[in-house]
Amino acid sequence: MFLGSLAMAAILSCDDNFEEYNTNPDTTTSVTPEMLATGALKSSMLLGGDGKAYIGYNALPKYVAYIKEGAYDPQYNLIGACTFASYHSIPNMEQMVEYAKGGDYEDSFRGLALFLKAFNGYRLTMMTGDVPYSDAGQGKKGNTKPKYDAQADVFAAVLEDLKTAEEHFAKGRDFSGDFIYGGKVAKWRKAAAVLQLKVLMSLGEKITSEQKARFAQIVAEGHLFQGNGDNMNVVYTTATGTWHPLYNQPLFDPWTVLSDVVVDEFKRLGDRRLFYYAEPSAALTASGKADNDFEAYAGADPMADFNQLNLDYLAQKYSVINKRYQAVMNGDPLSRLSYAEQCFILAEAVIKGWVSGDAATYYRQGVEAAMKMVAAYDEKATYCHGMPITDDYIRTYLAGTAAFASSSSDRLHQIWMQRYLLKFLQDGYDAYMEIRRTGYPVLKVNAETSLNIDNKAALPVRWTYPATEMQTNADHVKEALSRQFTNGYDGINERMWLLQ
Repeated sequence: MFLGSLAMAAILSCDDNFEEYNTNPDTTTSVTPEMLATGALKSSMLLGGDGKAYIGYNALPKYVAYIKEGAYDPQYNLIGACTFASYHSIPNMEQMVEYAKGGDYEDSFRGLALFLKAFNGYRLTMMTGDVPYSDAGQGKKGNTKPKYDAQADVFAAVLEDLKTAEEHFAKGRDFSGDFIYGGKVAKWRKAAAVLQLKVLMSLGEKITSEQKARFAQIVAEGHLFQGNGDNMNVVYTTATGTWHPLYNQPLFDPWTVLSDVVVDEFKRLGDRRLFYYAEPSAALTASGKADNDFEAYAGADPMADFNQLNLDYLAQKYSVINKRYQAVMNGDPLSRLSYAEQCFILAEAVIKGWVSGDAATYYRQGVEAAMKMVAAYDEKATYCHGMPITDDYIRTYLAGTAAFASSSSDRLHQIWMQRYLLKFLQDGYDAYMEIRRTGYPVLKVNAETSLNIDNKAALPVRWTYPATEMQTNADHVKEALSRQFTNGYDGINERMWLLQ
């Protein structure tokens, strides 16, 4: 299941008008660029599926364990096919640009169309390797069998499209139909620049000297996020159909526990985000531990034998996810790109010598921003068990175990761990692909319980191609597979160009 697929209702910014974005296009007499923009944003920015699917996205990177209905595939390292559904919006985006041509908002809509194509193409190539990009979404023009571009070429095209999108946004005017930034082109311009930094960092050892120079140029130009107010967020509301996916999900939420990966790290760091994300273990509080005691919290080994997990869960040994997830309609915004992530990317780039600057400052700014994001989820400190995140606490935190280390190796581990913690119950697939890049945090593998059939001793590294592609575009799929993998096998353990 691809995260960009359109499988749920629109999620709207609380600054925007609900009725405007909930318009039924079937009842209108004309289609506007604004309407098409809203549809394209929905298909790109929302996570598909119900509460259980949302949990699944976060079970793969081992943020949580789901202890109901038997061993859950993503938790036990079985992933399937992606989908190219997000490409279905490309014809509508082209129509959006056509309708805007010659008007005051042409640059704005051109920028948005390029940004979203790049956003979706980057996601897909990260998931599966070679994908259609240059020919993507051309079915209405008669090309129903798009060629698959080599992954290196997809990265190059994505970066070029984002650069061009940034140029269009720089010339554009604020527009309607946007539930992410309220149509503010200045914010979209920043997002286009920051996403380029993220794409470039994703290249890892494959990055070229020219691409490193491009990274430095983007930083020097300075059109970057300045704070959490620039985050590219999907904001949930109390309007029907726009709730957080975990709101009022009694079949799923109470059966979702935090993993020992995150609980143990939060406890090691003395990190109060734990109190915002989790409930204390009922068994531990019954033994005398207080809700505001780190030792009252216990995570599950997500790769443990399911039957044993279930027994321990029934004995109330684990910390389930915080009650606010089920209680609050307009829960944590879904952050697709954030200032905190930008700071961690820049800190890593400084250590690697791509740019000049102070890695410690970027690290500190990233941690501060990440902490304040979580504090804002519960502004009245209703659900944080009496352990609020305050400015004083953040200063103490950064002076303690979380203080920036002295060696480059330790610093990178800190940056990668903070970036991992940032994504808790957010974009789990994105977090997993970062783990794949860095190897950190180190996730335990249990060959006795793994559902990774082809290699029970390994974490999967890619999603397979959609089954429909083999049915309708077999020649191009087979060509892509033979180009990438020596055996031409479409498997979840095959190493794409990025990982070779």
